[in-house]
Amino acid sequence: MKIIIGMFFAVLGWLGAFALPVQAQRKVKMTIPVVAHSMTPVYVAQSKGFFSSEKLDLDITSTGGGGPDIRALIAGDVEFSFTTGDNVILAHQEGKRLVMVMSALNKVFINWAMHKETAKAKGVTESMPLAQKIKALKGVTVGVTNPGALTAHLAAFVIRKAGYNPQQDVKIIPIGAGPTWLAALENRKVDVALTAPPVPETAISRGFAIMFINNAKGEDPSLPEFLMENLIARPETVQSRRDAGVLRTYTISEKGAELTKGIAIGDAVVAASGNTAMLEGATCDTRHLVRCRRRAPQRQEEGCRREVPWSQFTYLINATLDLPVHEKNSGR
Repeated sequence: MKIIIGMFFAVLGWLGAFALPVQAQRKVKMTIPVVAHSMTPVYVAQSKGFFSSEKLDLDITSTGGGGPDIRALIAGDVEFSFTTGDNVILAHQEGKRLVMVMSALNKVFINWAMHKETAKAKGVTESMPLAQKIKALKGVTVGVTNPGALTAHLAAFVIRKAGYNPQQDVKIIPIGAGPTWLAALENRKVDVALTAPPVPETAISRGFAIMFINNAKGEDPSLPEFLMENLIARPETVQSRRDAGVLRTYTISEKGAELTKGIAIGDAVVAASGNTAMLEGATCDTRHLVRCRRRAPQRQEEGCRREVPWSQFTYLINATLDLPVHEKNSGR
């Protein structure tokens, strides 16, 4: 997770690093669909001050569900969106091309909760087989965040998998996110609802719902991988930085022996021979972790005090180590 978060703010920093005075902070606007655990990379980067260290003043807006977040990006109201991959594909099908810069979560992180009274009437328990549980959806009302959100797409997918027709056999209605989502389920405006944790778990902890489908634990085997949360930008934003020649190759060597090589953004290493590497010369912290094949014994360089798990073949590089970054454009 530390490496994913590191890549997230480094890539965002690269994309946001337009020609400004060195000390100036760039105002960057980004949308997220909901306030949820799936947004953890953004929250951690904020709390650790990673955006500020990259000279970014990040303005984040939650749109209360997927759909409006991508529309704001397409319209040019924001420069980035950290959101689900399904809306990117749908936008592409409509001729609106977006660029998925990176993915920070590769599994469906949407859980379903069913009101206890509905579960009792349908004879549903948390431990029932999934195929049996989804058969109980006939005749119920399912709450999703927004009509164009991943929750709506996922609800329709599961309903069809159960052999039913959305809206005909099982009604789907939007109920918003967070407090409005909880109120709709608690007051039985809907019988079942789905969204990202911790909202379904909150309904369960308050005693009015049971877990219906736990995708966070992989209960649905038909969804082994999914582009759940991704950093999305418009093509012109990405291309403007490519044309600036800031995407470069690098090599890291010691005593004439090449340790690793890959792609660099500015002075920050963001990829290393299929593994992830982050380097920064100012301070010694977790962003200095470089994963590479190294025959010499692992060691902690002088001046770096943070302990690292050597069992993970991690090499902690000191800011004083020679790190030649070639100026040749990578062509990516």
